Amino acid sequence: MTYEKSAKAKWYVDLCNRFEALMHNLGLPEEVGVEIKTFLLAVAKEQYMAGNRSGIRWAREQAQGATV
Repeated sequence: MTYEKSAKAKWYVDLCNRFEALMHNLGLPEEVGVEIKTFLLAVAKEQYMAGNRSGIRWAREQAQGATV
């Protein structure tokens, strides 16, 4: 069995799908939806990057503490 890596992460696809459903349910114009989606994804990316840096820092601190 072979697995193909998708072009986009599952969390990203799920987030976009849920967002599009919300915009449809609220009846917002497409231009508004695009603007909000761009903002939402930018904030998600910033938070992901901040969390990733924190995780790397924590892992390095744990590794240094184990070798001392």
